[in-house]
Amino acid sequence: MWKRVVTPNINRFLPGFKAFRTFLRSSLYRVFRPVFKDRSRLQFIIKPLFWIGLIFFLGQALWIYSGIQTNKTVISSHNIMVEIPMGSSVFQISRLLEEKGLIINRDSFVWYLYLTGKKDSLKAGHYTFSPNVSFKQLLRELQKGRPVIYKVTIPEGYTTEEIGRLLGSKGLIKLDRFQELLHDKVFLNSHLVEFSPLTGEGFLFPDTYEFVKGASEEEILAIFLHRFRQVWSEIASDMVTTGLSPIELVTLASIVEGEAKVEDERPIIAGVFLNRLRKGLLLQSCATVQYALGERKQRLLYKDLQIDSPYNTYRYKGFPPTPIGNPGRASLAAVLQPMKTDYLYFFAKSDGSHIFSRTYREHLKAQSLMANQR
Repeated sequence: MWKRVVTPNINRFLPGFKAFRTFLRSSLYRVFRPVFKDRSRLQFIIKPLFWIGLIFFLGQALWIYSGIQTNKTVISSHNIMVEIPMGSSVFQISRLLEEKGLIINRDSFVWYLYLTGKKDSLKAGHYTFSPNVSFKQLLRELQKGRPVIYKVTIPEGYTTEEIGRLLGSKGLIKLDRFQELLHDKVFLNSHLVEFSPLTGEGFLFPDTYEFVKGASEEEILAIFLHRFRQVWSEIASDMVTTGLSPIELVTLASIVEGEAKVEDERPIIAGVFLNRLRKGLLLQSCATVQYALGERKQRLLYKDLQIDSPYNTYRYKGFPPTPIGNPGRASLAAVLQPMKTDYLYFFAKSDGSHIFSRTYREHLKAQSLMANQR
């Protein structure tokens, strides 16, 4: 049977120690009461006890002092890297330092921290020490804290699943918990109340972030959502009235993100989809089909367009149930200020730009033209 190892807590023993000291003092007084009445005998006993106590005290002090010295025997020209995880106890930290050869005795190091009241002052982080670092410098750095920072760039249009895999590959999140929160309506509405999202898709704003290792999934998602709200508030002041709700605007922005490859075309593409919505036409976005398929195919086949999914805008009218990715600033701005045109169709060219058409006949002509060029 496994036994639980309990980390000693010195403070919890103090009341018992004080009671024992009082008991010992009274007991010794009763035992040695006859001796105390005889000054010569008392002096004969006290002097040896004093010297024994002094020697013991000095020995303990020397033991602690020698133990807290940094290890000067380390022969290395390379710096020593130490990573102290979040929530590490003073015992775990001392073990790490001893294993790295930075201190000689971890037990005396722990005693020193307790006796000086510094046991709770050491912080988690990623540290780099010189092989000749002094104990004073070592302790000062550990008290400052050096959090492990990961810089992560989220590309525009990434889905929440792709973002989760990216963060998970860096050890920043537990994917199951991350996905659970992305479907937690209470959590999402606490940050995005005016959007009332079904999931977090569309709201993890693409940008470069710095995350502290050890941060919770809630904290990391809160950073994403805060950044989204920050950008939204910056660009929503110039919003053109389109009749769409906030969540529909974000969904449209995610579709524009999936379709547009040329920056200047984003407002035009947004306008095309709005025109189709007003006329009651299917959106017919290839980007929504790719989301339904769960993969980014270089070229969609006719059978792909037949997939039975509410995300397939070739089969179902209106918007898909949620955004299909996380749009960047340019795509969000495009749906808030779409370009007014008569276009109802667009067809992608080999360079990523599009040919825009007002009628289906023009659209077919553009397709034929591009087919001949290939």
